[in-house]
Amino acid sequence: MLSSAGVEVSNNEISFECWNSLPNLALLAIKHHCDAGINYWHWVVFKRIDGKSIVLDSASYLSSNRRTDFDAMQPKWYIEVRGF
Repeated sequence: MLSSAGVEVSNNEISFECWNSLPNLALLAIKHHCDAGINYWHWVVFKRIDGKSIVLDSASYLSSNRRTDFDAMQPKWYIEVRGF
């Protein structure tokens, strides 16, 4: 779907190491858990602008969809977004 809109993404999911090692724009998998052998996670958008990082999260329970509480998130992997 993204490629049909002209957005280039990495071919593979890349293991999360640390916030500083993320590219400037990425789809990030957080809240990973396994229930009855089925994996679940929540996708968010990580963006770095002028050296400042933010996570855009669509979760309805949040008071703001712009997050900077990085310690509260437990990323598992990411997909780099390029050409956007």
